Amino acid sequence: MSPSESRSVSPLAAALLLTISSACWGGNIFIGRAVHAEVPPVGLSFWRWALALMILLPFAWPKLRRDWGTILRQWKSLAALAFFGMVAFHTALYLSVNYTTATNAALLVAICPVLVPVLSWALYREPIAGRILLATLISLGGVAVVILRGDPAQLATLTFNTGDLVMLVAVFAWSMYTVLVRRRPAALHPQSLLVATMAFATAMLLPLYLWESAFVRPMPVSPDSMLAVAYVVVFASLLAFLCFNRGIEVLGPNKGGLFLHLIPVFAALLAFVLLGERLQLYHGVGIAAIAAGIALATTAKQRPR
Repeated sequence: MSPSESRSVSPLAAALLLTISSACWGGNIFIGRAVHAEVPPVGLSFWRWALALMILLPFAWPKLRRDWGTILRQWKSLAALAFFGMVAFHTALYLSVNYTTATNAALLVAICPVLVPVLSWALYREPIAGRILLATLISLGGVAVVILRGDPAQLATLTFNTGDLVMLVAVFAWSMYTVLVRRRPAALHPQSLLVATMAFATAMLLPLYLWESAFVRPMPVSPDSMLAVAYVVVFASLLAFLCFNRGIEVLGPNKGGLFLHLIPVFAALLAFVLLGERLQLYHGVGIAAIAAGIALATTAKQRPR
């Protein structure tokens, strides 16, 4: 995206884009848990990127040809984005929900907005503004209300297992992606960025996919598996990444990362719609706190660079 394209996106529009991406990824966790007994984690991750690449490539081809020189020069940084944001995060996420609940996975994703400012400071010495810190704490409190169902005593019922440890790996990987994507080559069109990183991710996952198919379990061909792949390709891959990358470039990783707190909210809404769970008062309180934290962060004035 060129600087002029970046400036054309308002903070409000960027916030909407990040909200859309969180909604898609809330469904991603829900889907991963729903089909974990049938669909292997590496197979789901491999086919989502391979198919998304095939769908996007014809549309992005003119931009890709124009940006080819930039891609060759910046291949290391693009490979790093592919590894952290596509290979490590999503494969670890799908693996973790084989052993832990979607609720625990959503709870651990909420660590990302806390970790992102720390990594931004460690890698680029980007200062952590007091307003961002306060907004993060308010929003994180809202996540806790949703996860604990408004009852602190629920803390005693939360247990952590191997899947939760794997999810911590996913959390670190996504936090790294959130920080690094802000520093991507400025001249690279968003579609070129997505095609390049998808191609790297598919190549990285191919050996793991072949190993999993041969020694663990192959990818099944069934209505449930096909629906799961269709969702993660269209919504969790194409739509979510295009929205997230654009939103982070406008708002920055520290502010934009706060929108990941919406993932548990959308997971709760999906449970309400698809599983018939009732919405309670604590849902409203938690969502209000998350919205307040995001509003506090995104309405802060941008400091001149």
